[in-house]
Amino acid sequence: MKLTRHLACVLAFGSITVFAGAQSMKAHKLTGWISDSKCGAANHDAACVKKCIDAGSKAVFVDSDKKVWAIDNTDAVANYYGDHVKVEATVDAANNSIHVDKVKKASGAMDKM
Repeated sequence: MKLTRHLACVLAFGSITVFAGAQSMKAHKLTGWISDSKCGAANHDAACVKKCIDAGSKAVFVDSDKKVWAIDNTDAVANYYGDHVKVEATVDAANNSIHVDKVKKASGAMDKM
């Protein structure tokens, strides 16, 4: 009987953990710009971003709060270096990274820093 209760507790805890993980993996809609890992939030000039990425920096997403997020699938943003964009992405807050599912240029001008 003890084994059955123990197994039930383990299964219940496992179900809660899986459910919580699934909830945190939903797509988020974010607005910001594509920069490079060298300059981060300090720059979003397209020519400079492209130059830094060509020199080995990674593309990053800078949100509206100027928080820099690593992009785990940088090929998804290759046509948007330096652009003000809207993305649909899966956010991994623990690793400070996103996986971009959709990206498009955002309407309206972004304030210069």
